Parts: sequence; C-alpha cells; structure tokens
Amino acid sequence: MEQKLNTFFDKKDIKKTLLNTAYVLFLLSLLILFIKQLFKSYSYESNLTSEFLINYQGGFVRRGLMGEILLFFAKNFDINIEWTIKIVCMLALAVVCFLFIKLFLKKGYSLYILPLCFFLGSGILSGFWIRKDYLFFCFFIPVLYLYNKNNLSVFAKMVFINILAIFIILSHEVFAFFALPILYLLLFNQYKAKGILRSSVFSFLCLLPSIFAFVLTILYHGDPQTAQSIWASWSGILDKETSRIGWSVSAIGWSSKSAIIMHLKINFLYKDQGILYFLMWFVTFPVVYYISTNALLTFRKNDTVFTNQHKTVLSSILIFQLLCLSPVFIALSCDYIRTFFYWIASSYAVFLIIPINQTEKLFPSFFVRFVESKNAGLLKILHPTKTALVFLMMFIGISGYWCIIEWAYKNTMIYNILLVLSDFFIIIRKIVLTIL
Repeated sequence: MEQKLNTFFDKKDIKKTLLNTAYVLFLLSLLILFIKQLFKSYSYESNLTSEFLINYQGGFVRRGLMGEILLFFAKNFDINIEWTIKIVCMLALAVVCFLFIKLFLKKGYSLYILPLCFFLGSGILSGFWIRKDYLFFCFFIPVLYLYNKNNLSVFAKMVFINILAIFIILSHEVFAFFALPILYLLLFNQYKAKGILRSSVFSFLCLLPSIFAFVLTILYHGDPQTAQSIWASWSGILDKETSRIGWSVSAIGWSSKSAIIMHLKINFLYKDQGILYFLMWFVTFPVVYYISTNALLTFRKNDTVFTNQHKTVLSSILIFQLLCLSPVFIALSCDYIRTFFYWIASSYAVFLIIPINQTEKLFPSFFVRFVESKNAGLLKILHPTKTALVFLMMFIGISGYWCIIEWAYKNTMIYNILLVLSDFFIIIRKIVLTIL
C-alpha cells in the first residue's frame, strides 16, 4: 500500500514538475519574443505605429485624440516618435500584467491561464502589443474600480468613469463594445429596485456622455481627404522616410459600408478558405471558452477558492461579453487574436473586480440556465482535468488576422516552447563548435 502511495505521489510530482517547466519555458519564449520586437524597427507606414499617428489635423475624426497629444509633444519636444510609442505601449502592457497578476493572487487563483494567446500573451505572440489594446485595460480596470468604490457619490463616480471612458473611446471606439454594455448592466442591476423603466433611463443618463462620444466616432469616421490631411500633418516631423501613407491612417478613409463588406469577405469568403478554416471557427471559440471557464476550477488550491457558483458567474459574463463583441468578430475586424483578448480580459476584469454578490444577479434566470446547460454539454464531451486543460492550452492558438492555420500554430504554447529549446540547442552547438 505504501509503495503504491509513493508511486502515486511520484507521478503527481513528475506531472507538476513538467507543468511548471513548460510554464517557465513558455514565459521565457514570451520574454525573448518581446525583446526582439522591442528592438525591431517599425516603419511609420505599418499598421502598428501608424495607429498612433491619427490626429485631428484633418478635422474631428475617430481614434484621433491620442495622436493629437502625440503630435503636440512631437512639435514641442525633441522626442523619438517610434520609441515614445513603444514606451507607452510597454508601460501599458506592464501595468495590465501587474494588475491581473495582483487580482489573481489576491483571489488565490492559479496564474496558468494568464500568458496564453487569448489572454495577456496575445500582444507579444502576434506582435500587437504596439497597439492601443493594453491601454484599453489601463482605463477599463480603473473604471471598474471606480464603479465599485462605495465611498464616492454616484455623481462623482459617473463623472470620473465618463472622463476615462471618453478619453479612450476617442482614441479607439472598440472600447465601447466591451465596456459600455457591461457598465450599463451593472448600473441597471444596482438600481432596478426603483423599477425597470426608471433604472433603464437612469443607467442610460449616467453613461450618456460616453455613449455620445461613441456616436461621434461613428458619425465622424473619416474620409480619404481626412486621411491625407492627417498624414500631411506629420511631414517634417517623422524621423524616417515615409513615402506611403500609414496603413492605419489610410483606414480612416474607408467608408463604413466598404469596411464592413471587406471584413465580411475576409472573415467568411476569403478565396483560400477551406474546410479547415471553418473548423477553426467552430473549434477555437468553444475551446477558448472551455479553458477560460474551467482553468480556475481545475487548478484551484481548495474547494472554497473557486466554486461552481463562481464558474456560472464567470461563464455568464464571458457569454455576455462575446455577444457584445460579436459585431467586431463578424464585420468590424479580422484581427482575431486582438478581439479574443478583448473578450477574455474584459470578462475576467469584471469577474475579478466586481463582487460576486453583484455579478450573480446581473443576468436573468433564463440566461443563466442557458449558460449552465452549455457548460454541462461541454463537460459531457471532456471532463476538466489538469491533463486535459494543459493539453488544450498547449495546442490552442489564435491567428493574428483572419484564421490562417500557419499563423495559429505559431501562437501555441508548444510551438513557442519548442522554439526556445531549439534556440538553446543552437547556442550550445555554436559554443561547442567554437571550442573545438
């Protein structure tokens, strides 16, 4: 009996060691990749840096606020624009990572899910950390903290929340899709004792400034002349030769209709899409959802850290946020890895910051029953064990742009772990050859 127990614990220790080793190697791969990207030079025509160059020099336009601030500093101070953008994005990434790690540790949750391609690792694996994505959450997380602050009056809360939300909405309108609906729902739930109609109107009025800012970004989406004026405003300031207009700046010139048609074609009618493409669509979403809803439960330290009640609440938030972001997934973007990040990170931020006694009352009973039935169906397909979760984590990857299998597998844990090991052996081989 004692020998069997020793064998069991030995196997358990081996599994734990292998899991920890894989986790460390994956983190190392992210660090190496990040350092490479940090010192890589990006042209101002690229979609990464040019996103920060959109300003108001051609008139008020969506996404222009941050670029207007950057232009002010560029004109009045001797700054390197590329490195200024990199430093801002790097600080945003660091802050968001710190906040999520702090929230996870405070709740006693395992950190294993954090670096995956659909959570904090998305930007590094796709190279999209030099975007506004992490900045969104430097605003969204404080907004949730402000909402949850009980020592502030409702008026003061809403003033600060709207200031933060408007600033980031005027920098990029996608923030409104994952932030405003859940904020509205939280406010409605808080004041629904006043009656459905009064609570609906009150919640709408609380968020009206932010909603108005979002409507402005839709109305003033830009045109080709605006894009040309924006690009011309950087003439003589950019420290590199810029012959072609920046990709993100030129996108300001697209009409809403042409942008939607383009994204629909890329997402569903791209000429090289075969059966594997559609399988990726139908497999990736359930697998990411499965990992996101079961990881904390499977890796919990004890039964009280994360319960089935917590799982139902988290699952409900995930489904709601997915519905809110569905227009972005379907017709407003083809940057899947970024949209997955918005989905998972925003859902977890709400779950981690807003008390469970509030979030469990957010959704109607029919919605909760629907979520529970979907969870039960997934459990029949695959029981959530550590081995099953780690296997899925190892092999699930999300393509940077529209679903391309070659891009997706390069964002998996297993690929990046093998890449680190391969680089290590190449270095060892070079050292040996040098000695010999």
